[in-house]
Amino acid sequence: MLRLLFREKPLQVLLALKNTETLWHVSKLARQSDTTYVHLVQLLPKMQEQGWIKMEKKGKKRMVTLTEKGMGIAQLLEELKRKIEPPKEGVKPPAA
Repeated sequence: MLRLLFREKPLQVLLALKNTETLWHVSKLARQSDTTYVHLVQLLPKMQEQGWIKMEKKGKKRMVTLTEKGMGIAQLLEELKRKIEPPKEGVKPPAA
């Protein structure tokens, strides 16, 4: 599970899916996470097995959303990413 979680593409997918205002279908998610469609189609079932996402077919498109577990993981990863990455120039770090 950790090998899957701490690779760049799954991390980008989880962080993209954290935006619940967007309806995510597989091809849109692939573009947003800079992942090929084929790679993402292979990755999503693994993420679904872990209980991080759910996929639902709507017409011809497969819609992807985070589960409650996936949202919790995405929030933790985003917080970890903020702590690890240096702040962008001209941006003040958040107050603790």
